[in-house]
Amino acid sequence: MDAARRHRFLITLNFAAVYVLWGSTYLAIRYGVLDLPPALMAGTRFAVAGLLMFAWLLWRRQPLPPVRTLGPIALTGMLLLFGGNFLVTWAEITVPSGTAAVIIANLPFFMTGLEALRRDGERLSWLGVAGLIIGFTGMLILMWPKITAQGVAFGQFRGELALLGANLCWATGSIYSKHNVKGVAPLMAVALEMLIAGCALLLLGLIMGEAPHYQMTPRAAVAVGWLIVAGSLCGYSAFIWLLNHVPAAKVSTYAYVNPVIAVFLGWLFLAEPIDWRMAVGTLVILGGVAAVNAARVRLRT
Repeated sequence: MDAARRHRFLITLNFAAVYVLWGSTYLAIRYGVLDLPPALMAGTRFAVAGLLMFAWLLWRRQPLPPVRTLGPIALTGMLLLFGGNFLVTWAEITVPSGTAAVIIANLPFFMTGLEALRRDGERLSWLGVAGLIIGFTGMLILMWPKITAQGVAFGQFRGELALLGANLCWATGSIYSKHNVKGVAPLMAVALEMLIAGCALLLLGLIMGEAPHYQMTPRAAVAVGWLIVAGSLCGYSAFIWLLNHVPAAKVSTYAYVNPVIAVFLGWLFLAEPIDWRMAVGTLVILGGVAAVNAARVRLRT
């Protein structure tokens, strides 16, 4: 196989990893929280994945990051994983995995909105504003049965609100990392972020009294193992590789595919319903994502 064909093959392989493996993590989280408390489950996932990646990087003689970067690395890990991923894990106690993935697909809206608030950030174009409105409409379609239900209470939306909070944490952490975590090998930063956030989540779980409920059943072990290997090690490594070999606009297409994979797997394995409202809401949100991403690409050109 010549170099060009090998490169194309690696691009295809890594896109498949990001599309399918990341899309499957919502199902794995849903299975995991059936048996494990959310903070200790997420903490186990990231502490183990971070330790494995850190040990591998040391074996590869990857240099340690400068001391001055440890603060930004820690804050990034706390925003992305302690805040963002833990909220997704907690939300999936009550929210179906497919619905969770579709709500998380709103992430580009948060990224665009926060970037527009920065003094030197990209301004929102008319197409970006239209995308935000379309995405909000899709959210209303998904949540309409709860909004119109008799005796509706704020607590009924705690899972959906947690997912929106996860998007806010992930968007804030991503933008902060982009401008503040510099001079560090990307995978070394990821390994330390997972280690720091994983240990913090384990401590949170102990403080919340989750330890007595931590029962690593075979089903939970498979779910956590899949999250460690497929989600954190393989999926994220593929994502980082793509960012260094493919334009970011193409890499961002995972935002369209992950929800579709998650909805399909949730239907296949957990019998999560796919009714007309779910289908329409998903298509509307992904349409909004497409508009926002198109606006961001146009601004950069």
